[in-house]
Amino acid sequence: MRLIKMTGGLGNQMFIYALYLRMRQRFPNTRIDLSDIRHYHVHNGYELTRVFDIQPRTFCIPQWMKKTLEFLFFRTILERHEKGSLRHYDGQVYWPLVYYKGFYQRLDYLCGIEDEVRQAFCFNEQKISTETRNMLRRIETDDTAVSLHVRRGDYQQAKYYASVGCVCNLTYYQKAITAMSSRLSNAHYYIFSDDSLWVRENLQPEGAVYVNWNRGDNSWQDMMLMSRCRHHIISNSTFSWWGAWLGTHGGKIVICPDHWYANDGGNVPLYPDNWIKISL
Repeated sequence: MRLIKMTGGLGNQMFIYALYLRMRQRFPNTRIDLSDIRHYHVHNGYELTRVFDIQPRTFCIPQWMKKTLEFLFFRTILERHEKGSLRHYDGQVYWPLVYYKGFYQRLDYLCGIEDEVRQAFCFNEQKISTETRNMLRRIETDDTAVSLHVRRGDYQQAKYYASVGCVCNLTYYQKAITAMSSRLSNAHYYIFSDDSLWVRENLQPEGAVYVNWNRGDNSWQDMMLMSRCRHHIISNSTFSWWGAWLGTHGGKIVICPDHWYANDGGNVPLYPDNWIKISL
């Protein structure tokens, strides 16, 4: 049996589920472990079933029991030790019980299963609010709609700021808007953020629309609206990465920071080759 630990917010959960889809093709007895995320309250808990109506094969037991079983019987594979290698995900591991921990934020993990991933992450429009539905109609009739995502919130906390929070600063968004406007005439910016006051005070491109009503359990509706825009300016956040990647409009322009982490040396294995990187 192969278990994959589920953790993080919606964007991270989607990457973990994508790995599950990849692994179960060769190893049908792969399951997602929900034992820990039941106690995870930083974001909105486990969201995949509620948002996308997907039902993966899962494993869930009391947390103390899971930790004991992992320690005694499982071989643990830590993604950060694999350095991008797929050998322990696609190949045999000569141990009957294997436990996988990581975030799997690499295009490599999606290679060959892109269509299956897109099919899994289809948003159910029956669940959206009236405000979101009205905005969706506006975006879908706007040929120059650009999603612009700003993540601040937890990124502004001292423990995260130096590594991720400092990356997409005001200068980055100013450069990104300039780069987009030089490529797309009459761009209309739909701005999504967990800090609506900051974006209104600091980002005021002509004709900006501020989408600020989706909070808590409804936050996923922002990702849906972002994915329906024609073009995208993302932050170093998996939430906006998915909003851009799930977009299916031909000729879409995606602008992103050339760093994901402050100290990653500009090596970001998440970006397709045609995404435009803004130097920080």
